[in-house]
Amino acid sequence: MLLGEPQSDKDYVAVGYSAEDFAHLRQVGKDFPVFLLQDGSELALARTEKKIGAGYNGFKMHTKNVTLADDLKRRDLTINSIAYDATCQEFIDPFGGAEDLRKKILRHTSEAFVEDPLRVLRIARFRAKYGYEWKIHASTKLLIYSMRNELRSLQKERVYKEIEKVLALSSSHVFFETLFELGVLDIVFPSLYALTTLKEGSVFHLEASVFEHTMAVLRHLADESPALKLTALYHDIAKPHCYRTYGNGANHEKLELVEPRIEIDIPSKIKKRVLFLIATHIKIAILDEMSANKVASFFESFKKDRTLLVDLLRFYRADNEGRITFEPKERLDEERILRTFEAIASYSPQEWIKAHETPPSNEAIKQHVHAKNIAFVKGLMRS
Repeated sequence: MLLGEPQSDKDYVAVGYSAEDFAHLRQVGKDFPVFLLQDGSELALARTEKKIGAGYNGFKMHTKNVTLADDLKRRDLTINSIAYDATCQEFIDPFGGAEDLRKKILRHTSEAFVEDPLRVLRIARFRAKYGYEWKIHASTKLLIYSMRNELRSLQKERVYKEIEKVLALSSSHVFFETLFELGVLDIVFPSLYALTTLKEGSVFHLEASVFEHTMAVLRHLADESPALKLTALYHDIAKPHCYRTYGNGANHEKLELVEPRIEIDIPSKIKKRVLFLIATHIKIAILDEMSANKVASFFESFKKDRTLLVDLLRFYRADNEGRITFEPKERLDEERILRTFEAIASYSPQEWIKAHETPPSNEAIKQHVHAKNIAFVKGLMRS
C-alpha cells in the first residue's frame, strides 16, 4: 500500500485470541495454526518465537498475552513490520518501517533476525527486486556477517525455493552480488564464490573476475527462463579448478567437473536442460572448425528439440556480450544454424526403409540417417 503497488493478498494477525476462537475456519500449516478466511486470506494468531535449536525447525511458539508490537518485532525487516488497522484505517509502525521505505533502507527489525538464516537470502532478494538504490543498513550488514556459521544450516530445498523467486526477477544478478557484498557468498554458494578468486587475463576475458563475467551474462538474460539463468550461473563454474589444475580453462564445460559444483538443489527436469546447455556452449562457437561428422552429431544430440537449440543460441549471445575483450565479438550465423537443424530434424528415413526388400537393422537405419545429416551439414553449413 505504501509503495502504491497492487495488493495481491492480505494476511491478518489476531491479537488477544486463541486457536479455539477460529475452530470454524479451515486450518493450514503444521508448525503453527494459520486459518483461511472465505476470500482466501490467511489469519494467524499474534505470536512470538524463541530459538531452542539449530535450523528452520528450532523454534518454540508462544501466543498467550502477545501484543501486536511483540508480533511485529519478530519479523525480518522494518519495512515488513508494519500493520494496518482496516477499521481505523491507520498504519501501526512501531519500528520505523515507513520511514525506511521512504529512504529505501533495508534494516533488520530486531536481533531476532539472526534466528532464521533464510532471512539473509530474503534481504538479498528484496535488494534484487527493488534495485541498487536500496541500501542495506550498516548495522544489518554487521549482523548478517555474524551469522556466517548459522548460514551453514540452511536446507537445500529452502534455498531453492528462494532462488526460484530470485530467478523470476529481471535483476537476478543483484541477489548474488549482494551476498558477495555482505561477505556470505562463500558460505551459501561456495562454487560461485570461487569465481571471484579467478581473473582469466586473456584478450577474450578482461573482466576483473569470472564472477564479474557471470553476473554480466546474467544481466543479459534479465527476462529469460530459470534454466537459462541457471546456465549463466554455472557455465564457467569449473574454470577455477581447470586453471589451477591445468593452467587454462580447457574442458571447463565437462559435466563431471560441473555437476559436483552446483550447490543449488535444482529440479531434475530443469537441471537436465541446464547441464545440456553448459556441455554444448563451447561447441556452438566452433561449429565451423568441427568436421561435418561431428557437427551432424552435435545437431543430433538435441533430439529434434528446436527450443533447446534456440536457448543455446540465446545463451551464446549473452555469454558473448558479457565479455570485456580486445578482440571483435563473434557473431553466429543463427539463420544458417537453424536452417541446418530443421533439415536434420525434419528428415524421415521411411522412404529409404520401404525401398529395401528386407527391413534394414536399427543400426543400418541409424547409419543412414547420420550420413544424411552429414550431407545436410555439407550442403547447408559448408556451402
